[in-house]
Amino acid sequence: MLWLVLWLLAGCGEPEHTIRRTLHAGDQWRYTLTLQGELRGQTDTLELRYTDRVLSVESDGSATAERTLQMEPDALQRLQASAAPFGELKPKTRWRLHPDGRETPLDEGVFVIGAFAYAYPDRPVRIGAQWGRVERVGSLELKYLCQLEGVETLDGVECYRIRVQVEPMPDSLPEMRGEMTVYVDAQSGWTRLIQGKLNMRAGAVEGDFQLILRGEPVGEKR
Repeated sequence: MLWLVLWLLAGCGEPEHTIRRTLHAGDQWRYTLTLQGELRGQTDTLELRYTDRVLSVESDGSATAERTLQMEPDALQRLQASAAPFGELKPKTRWRLHPDGRETPLDEGVFVIGAFAYAYPDRPVRIGAQWGRVERVGSLELKYLCQLEGVETLDGVECYRIRVQVEPMPDSLPEMRGEMTVYVDAQSGWTRLIQGKLNMRAGAVEGDFQLILRGEPVGEKR
């Protein structure tokens, strides 16, 4: 009983963390998404590179940003074919970015690349805290179960480490489930790294995917 009381008191003493993205005009972040998948017995790897540039910031902290894809034409064409059911991939688009991780396209019918809102809790949280989000893109509807595991240094930068369990909602098509680890820059709130494994199923078709997304501010010195 004494051990339990001490454990509870220690937990209450943990500091709270507000995980929010801070947006400034002129901010630029460069991302590389590598997706390796095995589907119908064939293995394929796609790499998508894009840069987000903040154009202006509103009084509520949200911002207008320009997203520029940086891919070889043949790779972009292959990715456009895969993304077709969920929207159109355009070389340059405009977005509304929010401090809570939401990303709203300002162009109609575009494919949502980023959208890591699940990693941003709607309240200050302590290490060990859990939260959930449901997000839908077209017919794909997923539940994200998240937990703040700790604060650690990644490439010399202090980051929040968040464990994410992915589960399909009952009517989701395709079904997707898996697990990811997300690292959010503790100072700026931008996503630094996502790595994980996902399984996708649509009827008799099933595939396994490994993904790695790396982000860094443009001009950052290594």
